[in-house]
Amino acid sequence: MNVWHLVYGADSLTYTLAKALSWGGYETSIWIVDREYDRRIPDGIQRNLLQTPRVSLVLGDAAALPKVIDRLIVQAFPRPIESLDDVSLLAPRARKIALISAGDRSRSRKAAMRLQWLEARKLARHAIKVDRVLYKDGFYPRDLLGMVVPRQVIGFDVHSQFLHNQDLFRAMHARDWEPESRRSILANFLGSQDPESRKRALDSVRPWFVRSGGDQYRIPDGKSMFWHEYSDAAPIGLEPTEFVRRLTDSDFTLCPRGYSLVTHRPMEALLRGSIPVLAVSELDLYGVELADGENCINVPEDGWPETIRRLATMGEAEVVRMRRNIFAMFDGSLNYDAIAKRLRARIGVPDR
Repeated sequence: MNVWHLVYGADSLTYTLAKALSWGGYETSIWIVDREYDRRIPDGIQRNLLQTPRVSLVLGDAAALPKVIDRLIVQAFPRPIESLDDVSLLAPRARKIALISAGDRSRSRKAAMRLQWLEARKLARHAIKVDRVLYKDGFYPRDLLGMVVPRQVIGFDVHSQFLHNQDLFRAMHARDWEPESRRSILANFLGSQDPESRKRALDSVRPWFVRSGGDQYRIPDGKSMFWHEYSDAAPIGLEPTEFVRRLTDSDFTLCPRGYSLVTHRPMEALLRGSIPVLAVSELDLYGVELADGENCINVPEDGWPETIRRLATMGEAEVVRMRRNIFAMFDGSLNYDAIAKRLRARIGVPDR
Protein backbone atom coordinates (compact mmCIF):
# COMPACT_ATOMS: atom_id res chain seq x y z
CA MET A 1 0.00 0.00 0.00
CA ASN A 2 1.48 3.37 -0.98
CA VAL A 3 0.62 6.47 1.02
CA TRP A 4 1.01 10.07 -0.12
CA HIS A 5 0.59 13.12 2.08
CA LEU A 6 -0.23 16.48 0.47
CA VAL A 7 0.70 19.48 2.64
CA TYR A 8 1.75 23.09 2.12
CA GLY A 9 4.81 22.73 4.35
CA ALA A 10 5.56 19.88 6.74
CA ASP A 11 4.76 20.64 10.38
CA SER A 12 4.48 18.75 13.67
CA LEU A 13 1.24 17.07 12.58
CA THR A 14 2.86 15.92 9.33
CA TYR A 15 5.72 14.40 11.32
CA THR A 16 3.35 12.76 13.82
CA LEU A 17 1.52 10.93 11.02
CA ALA A 18 4.70 10.10 9.08
CA LYS A 19 6.26 8.58 12.21
CA ALA A 20 3.16 6.46 12.88
CA LEU A 21 3.17 5.21 9.28
CA SER A 22 6.89 4.47 9.34
CA TRP A 23 6.47 2.61 12.64
CA GLY A 24 3.87 0.42 10.94
CA GLY A 25 6.21 -0.36 8.05
CA TYR A 26 4.60 1.89 5.44
CA GLU A 27 6.37 3.94 2.79
CA THR A 28 5.14 7.54 2.84
CA SER A 29 5.78 10.25 0.26
CA ILE A 30 5.13 13.81 1.44
CA TRP A 31 4.24 16.18 -1.39
CA ILE A 32 5.28 19.72 -0.39
CA VAL A 33 3.29 22.47 -2.13
CA ASP A 34 5.61 25.25 -0.94
CA ARG A 35 8.32 25.37 -3.57
CA GLU A 36 10.59 27.34 -1.22
CA TYR A 37 10.63 24.50 1.27
CA ASP A 38 14.27 23.58 0.85
CA ARG A 39 15.12 19.99 1.71
CA ARG A 40 18.84 20.84 1.62
CA ILE A 41 18.64 22.67 4.96
CA PRO A 42 18.16 19.86 7.51
CA ASP A 43 16.56 21.67 10.41
CA GLY A 44 13.82 20.80 12.90
CA ILE A 45 10.81 18.92 11.55
CA GLN A 46 12.33 18.81 8.08
CA ARG A 47 15.52 17.17 9.37
CA ASN A 48 13.53 14.64 11.39
CA LEU A 49 11.41 13.70 8.39
CA LEU A 50 14.47 13.22 6.21
CA GLN A 51 15.97 10.93 8.84
CA THR A 52 12.81 8.85 9.35
CA PRO A 53 12.88 5.44 7.63
CA ARG A 54 10.48 4.95 4.71
CA VAL A 55 9.64 8.68 4.49
CA SER A 56 10.52 10.85 1.49
CA LEU A 57 9.84 14.50 0.65
CA VAL A 58 8.68 15.49 -2.83
CA LEU A 59 8.80 19.16 -3.81
CA GLY A 60 6.37 19.40 -6.69
CA ASP A 61 8.01 16.79 -8.89
CA ALA A 62 5.13 15.44 -10.99
CA ALA A 63 7.42 12.80 -12.50
CA ALA A 64 7.69 11.21 -9.04
CA LEU A 65 3.94 10.55 -8.85
CA PRO A 66 2.84 6.93 -9.25
CA LYS A 67 -0.06 5.96 -11.49
CA VAL A 68 -2.08 4.93 -8.44
CA ILE A 69 -2.05 6.26 -4.87
CA ASP A 70 -3.70 3.83 -2.47
CA ARG A 71 -4.24 6.39 0.32
CA LEU A 72 -3.91 10.14 -0.12
CA ILE A 73 -3.85 12.35 2.98
CA VAL A 74 -4.82 15.93 2.13
CA GLN A 75 -3.69 18.17 4.99
CA ALA A 76 -5.51 21.45 4.50
CA PHE A 77 -4.58 22.53 8.03
CA PRO A 78 -3.20 25.14 8.65
CA ARG A 79 -3.10 26.85 5.21
CA PRO A 80 -6.09 25.58 3.22
CA ILE A 81 -5.90 27.90 0.23
CA GLU A 82 -2.25 27.15 -0.56
CA SER A 83 -2.36 23.51 0.58
CA LEU A 84 -5.08 22.62 -1.92
CA ASP A 85 -3.31 24.16 -4.94
CA ASP A 86 -1.88 20.81 -6.05
CA VAL A 87 -4.82 18.60 -5.16
CA SER A 88 -5.77 18.30 -8.85
CA LEU A 89 -2.41 16.59 -9.50
CA LEU A 90 -2.69 13.96 -6.79
CA ALA A 91 -6.41 13.34 -6.23
CA PRO A 92 -7.12 11.79 -9.70
CA ARG A 93 -4.55 9.07 -8.90
CA ALA A 94 -5.94 8.31 -5.43
CA ARG A 95 -8.14 5.37 -4.57
CA LYS A 96 -9.11 6.82 -1.17
CA ILE A 97 -8.66 10.29 0.34
CA ALA A 98 -8.51 11.36 3.99
CA LEU A 99 -9.03 15.10 4.41
CA ILE A 100 -7.52 16.89 7.39
CA SER A 101 -9.77 19.93 7.51
CA ALA A 102 -8.72 23.43 8.51
CA GLY A 103 -12.34 24.15 9.43
CA ASP A 104 -12.17 23.08 13.06
CA ARG A 105 -13.01 24.49 16.51
CA SER A 106 -9.89 26.64 16.63
CA ARG A 107 -11.99 29.09 14.58
CA SER A 108 -15.45 30.53 14.99
CA ARG A 109 -18.16 28.32 13.56
CA LYS A 110 -18.75 30.78 10.74
CA ALA A 111 -15.05 30.85 9.78
CA ALA A 112 -14.84 27.05 10.06
CA MET A 113 -17.81 26.58 7.71
CA ARG A 114 -16.25 28.99 5.22
CA LEU A 115 -13.05 26.94 5.13
CA GLN A 116 -14.95 23.66 4.87
CA TRP A 117 -16.87 25.05 1.89
CA LEU A 118 -13.58 25.95 0.23
CA GLU A 119 -12.22 22.45 0.86
CA ALA A 120 -15.40 20.84 -0.46
CA ARG A 121 -15.25 22.89 -3.66
CA LYS A 122 -11.61 21.98 -4.27
CA LEU A 123 -12.33 18.27 -3.78
CA ALA A 124 -15.77 18.23 -5.45
CA ARG A 125 -14.63 16.28 -8.51
CA HIS A 126 -13.13 13.62 -6.25
CA ALA A 127 -15.73 13.66 -3.48
CA ILE A 128 -16.59 9.98 -3.91
CA LYS A 129 -13.01 9.11 -2.88
CA VAL A 130 -13.11 11.11 0.37
CA ASP A 131 -14.07 8.50 2.96
CA ARG A 132 -13.13 10.37 6.14
CA VAL A 133 -12.58 13.88 7.49
CA LEU A 134 -10.19 14.48 10.38
CA TYR A 135 -9.86 17.51 12.62
CA LYS A 136 -6.81 18.58 14.62
CA ASP A 137 -8.69 20.91 16.95
CA GLY A 138 -12.04 19.15 17.09
CA PHE A 139 -15.31 19.76 15.28
CA TYR A 140 -18.59 21.49 15.95
CA PRO A 141 -21.66 19.34 16.72
CA ARG A 142 -22.96 20.12 13.26
CA ASP A 143 -20.83 21.20 10.33
CA LEU A 144 -20.74 21.07 6.54
CA LEU A 145 -18.40 18.13 6.01
CA GLY A 146 -19.92 16.07 8.79
CA MET A 147 -23.22 15.90 6.94
CA VAL A 148 -21.73 13.70 4.21
CA VAL A 149 -18.50 12.09 5.48
CA PRO A 150 -17.58 10.28 8.74
CA ARG A 151 -15.47 12.58 10.93
CA GLN A 152 -13.05 12.14 13.81
CA VAL A 153 -10.39 14.05 15.67
CA ILE A 154 -6.90 12.98 14.65
CA GLY A 155 -5.60 12.72 18.18
CA PHE A 156 -2.14 13.92 19.07
CA ASP A 157 1.22 12.75 20.33
CA VAL A 158 4.30 13.93 22.19
CA HIS A 159 6.68 16.53 20.79
CA SER A 160 8.69 15.26 17.82
CA GLN A 161 11.97 15.32 19.79
CA PHE A 162 10.54 12.57 22.01
CA LEU A 163 9.65 10.50 18.95
CA HIS A 164 12.76 11.03 16.84
CA ASN A 165 15.63 10.81 19.31
CA GLN A 166 15.76 7.21 20.52
CA ASP A 167 17.19 8.01 23.96
CA LEU A 168 14.48 10.61 24.54
CA PHE A 169 11.85 8.26 23.13
CA ARG A 170 12.79 5.61 25.68
CA ALA A 171 12.89 8.14 28.53
CA MET A 172 9.44 9.52 27.71
CA HIS A 173 7.73 6.20 27.01
CA ALA A 174 9.27 4.07 29.77
CA ARG A 175 6.69 2.57 32.07
CA ASP A 176 9.12 2.99 34.95
CA TRP A 177 7.05 4.82 37.54
CA GLU A 178 4.81 3.46 40.25
CA PRO A 179 1.35 4.97 40.82
CA GLU A 180 1.69 4.67 44.62
CA SER A 181 5.01 6.54 44.89
CA ARG A 182 4.62 9.96 46.49
CA ARG A 183 5.82 12.79 44.24
CA SER A 184 7.59 15.92 45.41
CA ILE A 185 5.90 18.45 43.09
CA LEU A 186 2.20 19.18 43.36
CA ALA A 187 1.88 20.95 40.00
CA ASN A 188 4.09 22.28 37.22
CA PHE A 189 3.95 24.53 34.21
CA LEU A 190 6.62 23.88 31.58
CA GLY A 191 6.37 25.92 28.41
CA SER A 192 5.89 29.17 26.54
CA GLN A 193 3.71 31.96 27.86
CA ASP A 194 2.56 32.71 24.30
CA PRO A 195 0.03 33.38 22.85
CA GLU A 196 -1.76 36.06 24.86
CA SER A 197 -4.69 33.78 25.69
CA ARG A 198 -2.29 31.36 27.41
CA LYS A 199 -0.52 34.19 29.22
CA ARG A 200 -3.83 35.34 30.71
CA ALA A 201 -4.43 31.85 32.10
CA LEU A 202 -0.89 31.71 33.49
CA ASP A 203 -1.16 35.15 35.08
CA SER A 204 -4.24 34.00 36.97
CA VAL A 205 -2.37 31.13 38.67
CA ARG A 206 1.14 32.54 38.91
CA PRO A 207 0.82 33.52 42.62
CA TRP A 208 0.50 29.86 43.57
CA PHE A 209 3.92 29.22 42.07
CA VAL A 210 5.87 32.32 43.13
CA ARG A 211 4.60 32.87 46.68
CA SER A 212 5.05 30.71 49.75
CA GLY A 213 3.16 30.69 53.01
CA GLY A 214 -0.22 32.17 53.76
CA ASP A 215 -3.52 30.32 53.82
CA GLN A 216 -4.50 31.50 50.33
CA TYR A 217 -1.54 29.75 48.70
CA ARG A 218 -1.07 26.80 51.04
CA ILE A 219 -0.05 23.52 49.40
CA PRO A 220 0.31 20.08 51.02
CA ASP A 221 3.26 19.56 53.35
CA GLY A 222 6.33 18.19 51.62
CA LYS A 223 5.17 19.34 48.18
CA SER A 224 6.47 22.18 46.02
CA MET A 225 5.38 23.90 42.82
CA PHE A 226 7.55 24.06 39.69
CA TRP A 227 7.35 26.78 37.08
CA HIS A 228 9.47 27.10 33.93
CA GLU A 229 8.14 29.77 31.60
CA TYR A 230 9.63 31.36 28.52
CA SER A 231 8.45 33.28 25.47
CA ASP A 232 8.40 32.47 21.78
CA ALA A 233 10.92 35.28 21.30
CA ALA A 234 13.34 33.57 23.71
CA PRO A 235 12.37 29.86 23.70
CA ILE A 236 14.66 28.58 26.42
CA GLY A 237 12.97 25.40 27.56
CA LEU A 238 14.23 22.81 29.98
CA GLU A 239 16.83 20.35 28.75
CA PRO A 240 14.77 17.35 27.50
CA THR A 241 15.84 14.85 30.15
CA GLU A 242 15.18 17.47 32.86
CA PHE A 243 11.75 18.08 31.29
CA VAL A 244 10.93 14.35 31.55
CA ARG A 245 12.16 14.29 35.16
CA ARG A 246 9.96 17.23 36.17
CA LEU A 247 6.90 15.55 34.67
CA THR A 248 7.75 12.34 36.52
CA ASP A 249 8.12 14.24 39.81
CA SER A 250 4.77 16.07 39.47
CA ASP A 251 1.29 15.06 40.55
CA PHE A 252 -0.27 17.47 38.05
CA THR A 253 0.84 19.20 34.82
CA LEU A 254 -0.86 22.37 33.62
CA CYS A 255 -1.78 22.19 29.92
CA PRO A 256 -3.33 25.53 28.90
CA ARG A 257 -4.12 25.87 25.21
CA GLY A 258 -1.61 27.57 22.93
CA TYR A 259 -1.99 28.64 19.32
CA SER A 260 -3.94 25.43 18.74
CA LEU A 261 -6.46 23.96 21.14
CA VAL A 262 -4.54 20.69 21.15
CA THR A 263 -1.02 20.61 22.61
CA HIS A 264 1.67 17.98 23.18
CA ARG A 265 1.64 18.37 26.94
CA PRO A 266 -1.35 16.20 27.98
CA MET A 267 0.07 13.14 26.20
CA GLU A 268 3.53 13.80 27.63
CA ALA A 269 2.07 14.16 31.12
CA LEU A 270 0.05 10.95 30.85
CA LEU A 271 3.09 8.98 29.73
CA ARG A 272 4.99 10.09 32.84
CA GLY A 273 2.08 9.52 35.22
CA SER A 274 1.45 13.22 35.79
CA ILE A 275 -2.27 14.09 35.73
CA PRO A 276 -2.96 16.62 32.95
CA VAL A 277 -4.95 19.74 33.79
CA LEU A 278 -6.74 21.14 30.74
CA ALA A 279 -9.85 22.98 29.63
CA VAL A 280 -13.08 21.01 29.82
CA SER A 281 -13.80 21.88 26.17
CA GLU A 282 -10.59 20.13 25.05
CA LEU A 283 -10.96 16.67 26.58
CA ASP A 284 -12.15 15.19 23.28
CA LEU A 285 -9.12 16.26 21.20
CA TYR A 286 -6.51 13.65 22.11
CA GLY A 287 -7.92 10.39 20.81
CA VAL A 288 -7.88 8.82 24.28
CA GLU A 289 -10.67 8.67 26.84
CA LEU A 290 -10.17 11.58 29.24
CA ALA A 291 -12.55 12.07 32.17
CA ASP A 292 -12.41 14.63 34.95
CA GLY A 293 -11.38 13.13 38.26
CA GLU A 294 -10.47 9.81 36.62
CA ASN A 295 -7.33 10.48 34.59
CA CYS A 296 -7.29 14.27 34.22
CA ILE A 297 -8.59 17.47 35.78
CA ASN A 298 -10.78 19.67 33.65
CA VAL A 299 -10.80 23.45 33.92
CA PRO A 300 -14.07 25.33 33.42
CA GLU A 301 -14.06 28.55 31.40
CA ASP A 302 -11.95 31.15 33.27
CA GLY A 303 -11.59 28.64 36.10
CA TRP A 304 -7.81 28.21 36.38
CA PRO A 305 -7.42 29.78 39.89
CA GLU A 306 -10.26 27.67 41.31
CA THR A 307 -8.78 24.57 39.71
CA ILE A 308 -5.39 25.14 41.36
CA ARG A 309 -7.17 25.42 44.72
CA ARG A 310 -8.85 22.10 43.92
CA LEU A 311 -5.46 20.49 43.32
CA ALA A 312 -4.05 21.89 46.56
CA THR A 313 -6.89 20.41 48.62
CA MET A 314 -6.96 17.00 46.98
CA GLY A 315 -5.93 14.10 49.17
CA GLU A 316 -2.97 11.88 48.32
CA ALA A 317 -5.24 8.82 48.04
CA GLU A 318 -7.28 10.55 45.33
CA VAL A 319 -4.14 11.46 43.39
CA VAL A 320 -2.87 7.87 43.59
CA ARG A 321 -6.24 6.55 42.39
CA MET A 322 -6.03 8.72 39.25
CA ARG A 323 -2.42 7.71 38.65
CA ARG A 324 -3.46 4.07 38.81
CA ASN A 325 -6.08 4.78 36.16
CA ILE A 326 -3.43 6.34 33.92
CA PHE A 327 -1.08 3.40 34.50
CA ALA A 328 -3.88 1.05 33.40
CA MET A 329 -4.24 2.98 30.11
CA PHE A 330 -0.77 2.09 28.84
CA ASP A 331 -1.36 -1.13 26.92
CA GLY A 332 -4.52 0.01 25.15
CA SER A 333 -3.95 3.74 24.75
CA LEU A 334 -0.56 5.16 25.72
CA ASN A 335 2.28 2.93 24.58
CA TYR A 336 3.59 3.96 21.19
CA ASP A 337 2.37 0.83 19.38
CA ALA A 338 -1.18 1.70 20.45
CA ILE A 339 -0.84 5.40 19.59
CA ALA A 340 0.65 4.72 16.14
CA LYS A 341 -1.96 2.07 15.35
CA ARG A 342 -4.75 4.47 16.33
CA LEU A 343 -3.34 7.25 14.15
CA ARG A 344 -2.99 4.92 11.16
CA ALA A 345 -6.55 3.66 11.58
CA ARG A 346 -7.94 7.17 11.62
CA ILE A 347 -6.32 8.09 8.32
CA GLY A 348 -7.49 4.83 6.78
CA VAL A 349 -4.30 2.77 6.73
CA PRO A 350 -4.93 -0.76 8.04
CA ASP A 351 -2.46 -2.86 10.00
CA ARG A 352 -0.39 -5.18 7.87
